[in-house]
Amino acid sequence: MTQPPDEHHLAMRASDLDRTRVAELLDEAYADGRLDREEHDERAASAITARTLGDLSVLTRDLDPTALAPVSSPSSSAVVPAASRVPVVAGPPEDRIVTILGDVTRGAGHTLAARTEVVSGLGDIRLDLTSMELAAHDVIIDIKSVMGDIKIMVPEGIRVIDQTGRFLGDSKFDGLAPTGPDAPSVTLTGFIVMGDVKVYGPEHVSFGKKLRKWFG
Repeated sequence: MTQPPDEHHLAMRASDLDRTRVAELLDEAYADGRLDREEHDERAASAITARTLGDLSVLTRDLDPTALAPVSSPSSSAVVPAASRVPVVAGPPEDRIVTILGDVTRGAGHTLAARTEVVSGLGDIRLDLTSMELAAHDVIIDIKSVMGDIKIMVPEGIRVIDQTGRFLGDSKFDGLAPTGPDAPSVTLTGFIVMGDVKVYGPEHVSFGKKLRKWFG
């Protein structure tokens, strides 16, 4: 049986992955009626700004006290955050990507705007941030997807913050590298209906394969 995390563990700084795990638990608790809408929204907002695992634990202790139990060896806390490999340049403040019954791919030669609206209906949108520049240090991707998938490849040194809502859909974050607190960020907002958001980082076992498959 998994034991709840101890005090030393709770004092550790929270990662984006930890925040995502708590957000998913809160979504499940809201979906099955353990939290009402107001409770869910209040806790989800706190999860986004949580600094330590203890801050996150307060949000889940009446739902699943083992939610933040250690999932890797203690030595993992000594990993040095990677420097960003994505340049921040002057670029458009806003952009819009739309696909209906088709696929759209953005990668080399494009700059990700400070705020990009992504609209997908029965189609996939794929973004390769490993070969794109950012128009701001902190950018927003606002998703409106119905029966479509959003796939994002993320290089080392970028923080990914998930603030999306989902109905019969899922968000998957896998292989993201540790980042420093001042690293550039990509915040995902919006809503997904019967579709998925899939975000992969360089530590994913098939990161290179997915890059070649989706972006040639």
